[in-house]
Amino acid sequence: LFRCRLDGDSCVADWQPVNLPAGQWNYYSYFFTHNDNLFFAATPLRGVMHTYKIYCLTKAGWDHVCEIPSRLHAFALTVVGHQLVVMGGCSDGESKRPSQSVHAIDLNDVSTGWHPLPALPCQCLAPRVVAIDNTIHVLGYCDSGRRYSTEVLSLDMTTTASSSTTALSITSQWARNTIPQVPLACCAPVVVNGQVVVSGGFTPGKPDDVQKSVFVYHSESGQWLPLPSLSTARR
Repeated sequence: LFRCRLDGDSCVADWQPVNLPAGQWNYYSYFFTHNDNLFFAATPLRGVMHTYKIYCLTKAGWDHVCEIPSRLHAFALTVVGHQLVVMGGCSDGESKRPSQSVHAIDLNDVSTGWHPLPALPCQCLAPRVVAIDNTIHVLGYCDSGRRYSTEVLSLDMTTTASSSTTALSITSQWARNTIPQVPLACCAPVVVNGQVVVSGGFTPGKPDDVQKSVFVYHSESGQWLPLPSLSTARR
């Protein structure tokens, strides 16, 4: 892991190495940011598999924040406001069936613990997830039969007053097809200036047809429009 200090779009200092938290970590790890802080989530290479620990990088080093609420792998996480949301994935139980569960924790006060959110309408393994404003979008996933779906699922994270100060009260349920199906399966999604951009992956229904295509979703026209392609096909 390396970091540098930015001034606009330019580095104003050399790249400096940063050690990960002590120990050896499985390659399936996550990085995310909140309030200009870098967070790292991973499962130890040795020990109890799929027990994901979350750390925050501070001036003094890595501070342990919390653990994912259940033993999962191939799940997705995203940050909406100050809520870290974890969803889908595959349980570590005997059935190893994809999960529909969704949980959130307040990164400003992790002592409140994890709270359940409305469950996904279907089992989702390795969902591709982005958040825009208060809405989470799942841009494709693997279903219970390990088939790749390009369906889009959305959840409005707007909250209402709750009798409990530690619970989230979400006013909506997951909606299906609020955005046309993603043109790429198993793609990499990102939000750029409030717009969803997807790249790589493969042609839906053809896992061996790896793509270098890039598309952006235009909410005004309701269409996925092509952008210049990647230099190399990636999955």
